[in-house]
Amino acid sequence: MAIKSPYQYKCGKLTGEVEADEKGRILLPVEMRQKFKSRRFEVTIKGDVVELRPLPAIEELRGKYRDVIHSEWEDLERKAEELVSDGKR
Repeated sequence: MAIKSPYQYKCGKLTGEVEADEKGRILLPVEMRQKFKSRRFEVTIKGDVVELRPLPAIEELRGKYRDVIHSEWEDLERKAEELVSDGKR
């Protein structure tokens, strides 16, 4: 006899309930994690809704912007530090 998953498809969406642990962490069930290749997510709160969007794995980004970014890494770090210290970021 197969064990029935507590997660189900409703209107084309995989739904179910999860619970935060004592540190506030929420574990995505394996049925949901298997839909994504990434372990990193962008989190957005819209009103009383929390949205998670998978981010590409770092390995997938390697070389993707090679022809777009024409600066040395150190220059990019320096510019980022300037933005932070100027309060623009």
